[in-house]
Amino acid sequence: MTTQSATSTDSAGVYRAIHWGFVALFGSGAVIHFVLALTTPQSYRPFADGALFDWVYHGWQNVFMAHPTLWALLLAVAELTIAVLLVKSPRAGYLAVIAFHLALMCFGWGFWLWSMPALCIALPAARHAFRASR
Repeated sequence: MTTQSATSTDSAGVYRAIHWGFVALFGSGAVIHFVLALTTPQSYRPFADGALFDWVYHGWQNVFMAHPTLWALLLAVAELTIAVLLVKSPRAGYLAVIAFHLALMCFGWGFWLWSMPALCIALPAARHAFRASR
């Protein structure tokens, strides 16, 4: 038989692992974008080819790809900021994680294969973070 405290301790460990997993994910994403920005910025060109909306595709091609190194470096900074927010202010960090994945879904159905499971993990983790901060 499982007691209430054992169950809450187990779930706290799961949420801690999820939390540090998102920190690692966004921290490593920042490193990857930094390297790509400095080595192969043109590799970003096809990213929006499957975009769900024309304005996403055209915005990507006309804005991001006009200066891909700059924008990729800013993307790296954004991902690093999300990782830091998750550590310093989990509530703000999880809001940023959720917003990031919702925005990513605009780039095409293929991104839903990543974003939907990530959101199914991030939303309960965010709820836990909001409850824990009370």
